[in-house]
Amino acid sequence: MKFIAGSSRIFICCILSIILFSFILLGSCYHKEPLYSFNISSGGVMIGSSCYYLAQVREYRNPKGISRFPDGGQTKEIRQLFGLFRTDTIHNTTVLATRFGDVHGWPVRYKTRLDKNDSLISIGIVNINLADSVNGIYLYNFDSGKTLKYSAAKALPSLSKTGTQIAYCNNKTVLVEDYSSNTSTARYLLETEPVFIDWEIENGILLFCSDPFRVMKLDLRTGTVSSSDMKYIANYSQELGVTEIRSIVSKSIPDLEKLLDNN
Repeated sequence: MKFIAGSSRIFICCILSIILFSFILLGSCYHKEPLYSFNISSGGVMIGSSCYYLAQVREYRNPKGISRFPDGGQTKEIRQLFGLFRTDTIHNTTVLATRFGDVHGWPVRYKTRLDKNDSLISIGIVNINLADSVNGIYLYNFDSGKTLKYSAAKALPSLSKTGTQIAYCNNKTVLVEDYSSNTSTARYLLETEPVFIDWEIENGILLFCSDPFRVMKLDLRTGTVSSSDMKYIANYSQELGVTEIRSIVSKSIPDLEKLLDNN
């Protein structure tokens, strides 16, 4: 009996030693010094002298030692900040305009589009792989600085050139709504789901479709869809592309650690 009891104690000590060693090993798998990244979306808009765009700030640690094999290892995220950022091109300052929820796999797992009118920026965020709480349509009032989550639909919206209308496509249906009263104006059933839409003129919406890549036109008066000879451009009608945004932001990159601390 004494031998069995002694064996049990030895076994328990071995297990505890293995657990302790595992914690030590895992804790030493990453560099202590944190790194920071500022990843920008593919489209933005200008409001006066300010550039608005989506971006993610990350604080993370790189793997080291055995944890880097066989594929280089995964970084360990400490914290992140995702939202709409504003860069003032006159004063060369960058600040967070409004914060959204956390994103994972940004930017490759997401589709986004920004549009604007005289008072609002519309923002569409879609995780192309998974259900995501950040998915939806947001309206940012750049005068008041207030943000409204207008819809949870996985859609990329477009604003009318005049008035208070917004259009987006969800489940092969183009919805036209008055965002000021959140009321539906019209619905148009399509045969295929476009990648995104753009409100080109007051009575017409462009449908950017894939497989094959092409651009169709939806007549809002008749509800008919016709083909066009327009070329499919993935970043069509985005006022600023990622290269232009990076050029603007490069002159005013904020202190990313302070940005995380203050938000």
